[in-house]
This record gives sequence, C-alpha cells and structure tokens, in this order.
Amino acid sequence: MLFFAFILAACEKEEPAADVPSGKLLLLSPEGGEFKGEGEISASGKAVNVDAVTVNGVEASVDAGTFEGKVALERGVNVVEARGVDGTGHTIFVRNGVMSGEYEAAEGDVEDAVYLRVNEGGLTRIGEIATGMLDTQTINASLGAVNPVYSDSYLWDTVVIADDIESVSFDEPSFDFEPRDGALGLTVTIPNLYVDTLAYGTAAGFDFSSDVSMSASSAVLTADLYVSASNGRLSVDIGEVTVDLKDFAYDTSLLPGTIEDYILVDTIRATVEEMLVTQINDMVPPLLDELLTSLDPSYSTELMGLSVDLGFGFSAVDIDDDGIALTLDLDVKIPPTGEHSAPGYLGADLGTPDVDTHADIAGAISDNLLNRMLYEAWAGGLLDITLSTEDGSLSALMLAPLKATEGTIVVTPLLPPVIVEREGELQAQLGELLVDINTPGGALGDHLLASVNAFAKVEVTVEDGELKLELGAPEVVLMVRESSMGAKDEEMTNLVEQAIPFDVLFSLVGDFSFPLPVLYGLEIDEGAANRDDSGVYTGLEVSLK
Repeated sequence: MLFFAFILAACEKEEPAADVPSGKLLLLSPEGGEFKGEGEISASGKAVNVDAVTVNGVEASVDAGTFEGKVALERGVNVVEARGVDGTGHTIFVRNGVMSGEYEAAEGDVEDAVYLRVNEGGLTRIGEIATGMLDTQTINASLGAVNPVYSDSYLWDTVVIADDIESVSFDEPSFDFEPRDGALGLTVTIPNLYVDTLAYGTAAGFDFSSDVSMSASSAVLTADLYVSASNGRLSVDIGEVTVDLKDFAYDTSLLPGTIEDYILVDTIRATVEEMLVTQINDMVPPLLDELLTSLDPSYSTELMGLSVDLGFGFSAVDIDDDGIALTLDLDVKIPPTGEHSAPGYLGADLGTPDVDTHADIAGAISDNLLNRMLYEAWAGGLLDITLSTEDGSLSALMLAPLKATEGTIVVTPLLPPVIVEREGELQAQLGELLVDINTPGGALGDHLLASVNAFAKVEVTVEDGELKLELGAPEVVLMVRESSMGAKDEEMTNLVEQAIPFDVLFSLVGDFSFPLPVLYGLEIDEGAANRDDSGVYTGLEVSLK
C-alpha cells in the first residue's frame, strides 16, 4: 500500500505546467512488453517537431517525421529509450521495456536444474552412519534361522555330529567408500572377529558336547557399488562381495579324536562368511540409496499467498575420482490465477557447472530453475493486483492526493521477473509493469497510466540452512504513458521516479529460499554460496557436523 501512496502523492499538481513542450516522440518498435531475441535490433518511431533523436544514447536517423536507430539488447530486461530536443529546447523522451534472450517452453521439467556432489568428506560421513548399523546383535538374532550350521555322520553312523553357532562378536567395524571412474569401491573392515560354536553328537557310543571357536584378526569385505537414475529415482546395486579373514584360526581341541574337524571348520567358516556377505548386501545398497535420496531438495512453500510445489527428480549419476555427482530436474507447480502468456521462460545455455570437489557436499543451482519459478509465478498471476474503493481493498485516503474519493488501482506485469548476471553480478529485473490509476470525478483528473522497469542487485546468502536472495536498492526506470492529471508525462515521470520505493515489487524474488542439501540425520556445520564462473549457476558448499 505504501507503494501506491507514493505514486499518488507524486501525482498531485494544482495547475498544468506553463512551458509545455510542443514536440512529441512515439517509440513504435519495439513495443513495451515485447519478447525479443538477444543481439542488435532496430528501434523506430515517430518524431514530431523533434530534432537530434538518440536511441539509448546513440544518434538515430530522423527523416520526414520518423526516426530509426540501432540498439544492442542484453539477455534479460532492457529499456529502449528514445530521447530528443523539440523546437522549444525541451528534452523529451519515451521508454519501452522489452525482454531479450532465448526462451524455453514452460512445459515439463527444467532439465539440469540442480547439480549435487557428495565428495570425500560426505562419503566418510556415510561410512560413519553405516558403522553404527552393522552390529553383533543383528547377526546373533539371526542365528536361530541358520543353526545347526553343520550336521553329518560317518563310520557307519558311529559318529554323529552337529554344530550350532552360539555367538558372533567383533569390534566396531569401519566402512570406507573409495570413488573411482564409474563405481564406488566399498571396503568393510570388521576387527577381532570371534565365533563361538557348540559341537554335539555321539562318538563310539558316547554323547559329547564340545566348544569350538574360530577367530580372525579382521574380516575384510570388498565390493563395488553402482548408482544410477531412472524415472526420477536412484537405484543402488552391489557387485560380488568378497571376504578375506585375516589371521584365521580355530580351536577344536575339545572334540573327540574321531571327529574330522577340517570339514566342520570349513563349513562354519563358509557360514560365517555368508552371514557377513548377506548383512552387507541387505544393508549397504538401501542405506546409500536412502542417504543420497535425502539430498533431494523438493519442498513446498508460499509466494505472495499462493502455494508453490517444487518437485525434483534425479536424472543422471556420475561417479568420478572425487565422489558422486547427481543431476536433478525440476517440476514446478503453481495454481494458475492469471492469463499471461509468453514464448517461454528466459533460458540459458547451461553447460556443466564447476561444482566444488572438496566440500563435504557441494552443488549448483541453475538460473533456469529460478527463472522458471518466476515465470510460473508471473503466469499464475502473483503480480497482478487490483485495488478498489468499492470492495474496500483500497482506502479512500490513498486517493486524497488526487482529490478523489473513489477509484481503482490495477497493476499488470507485461513481462515476467527474471534473474540474470550482468557485469559479473546477479541481478533481479522487473520489466514493463503497468500501474493504471482511475479516479472518476477526481478534481485533478481521472486517469494515470505508468510503466515501471526496475533492476536490483542480488546477494546470494546462506542463513539458517537455506540459500536466500538478498535484494539491494532498486534502480528504477519509469515512464508515465497517459495522464489527465494536469502535468506533462515527462514531468510526472521525473516526480514519480524519485518518490516510489519499488523494492516492494521485488518481494516475489526476495521471498525465494532454497534448502541446502544435507544427508539424512546429519546437521550442517557451515554453508556458503557463490556465483559460478559460467554466469548461469549459483554454487553451494556445505560442511557437515
């Protein structure tokens, strides 16, 4: 509401200006709100009683009441300004805001919207989580299903023997993940493995029950893990798991002498190895899948009162010598409430970002993600505002500067807000926002139509585990297009341009936040954000506690 109060206050004027310029400029091409390609275009229009016309500061040709000049458009919002001096020496101008660039159809997913990496530090944390999940309680609880692990009879049934594993013990294991081209090497080291069994049966007519034990200084299990993406989901597969029992030893000294202990020992050893392999097969792939999937930043939020759903899906996985690289596509859902249309959202040739390979977790967010969100919000009508004294949404006090008691204010954005990088800095841009004020019966007049183009520097910050966009003071370029308020358009433009706090119009950008990627169950120690050298990505770096 403060925004509109400033507009109205700036428009108050008792008498028309006496020194009305007699010249007139019309900028017919490009029109305000047009979508153009990037590069040089022709700007042309009518010049009535105007000499020395310039277009964006470059002299244009003037012939028989028309002018034409060239202007180079940069990607994003551009203001094309024709300026001249009329016969009375007054400077007059006209401005149109246009969009320039390549446009992506606002259909389907935003491809390569986010890149994420789990580097050495992150893989170490995954290993620490796995360490706590492999324990003796789990293994010992499954012994009932495998016992007896051995049973046999020989020497015409004079020897009958069976063996049950009574307990398995070991010290805290370690899980090490070693990334290499195409696969994630896994090494599980289980120190001080000890297996206590009970052998029982009959030998030469006598019953026996004897302890049999096995030990190894460590059990080392190795395998390769493969991670892939399909239909937005991750899949983790594990190759063959090999087991190496270091310093393997056994004690069968309490068995009767007629027992062939080597068969018993080999069977128990094979059973223990199989149990360990089963544990790794059952535990590691689902755990790695769950932890990597927890990096998915999908979330729901609100922008200017409307719900916004951001759904990400994994589209590609690459394992290199530094870690695991994940690529995610984005699907944006915003309930449509507006009727805006355009060739598409402002796109960029993304290429591959330079994602940090040293932070525990790192990533890069594409400008295409942000611009698709802003486009959907614009197309959904989030910036369309109508205020009226009739329905109570507009206070009559707001119209007091215009000496009116009733009226309407309608805001219509002809172009979607965009995020672009200009001269090495991220910038939020708002183009050709029309502000239409109608005051029937107003003492000063009944109509004012202005167009706004505004540009604000964006600082990328990290706060409370989220990436946020912090907006600087906007640079405003404004044009009063129509006015019955008793002053020339150029005078009204100069007044309003100095008076209005247009940062309120950038709240759609300023409300944006993005959760930093973090592995499930872990907390962020530090986070940082920076612009990628590509000019179209914002980089993220996360250190885990």
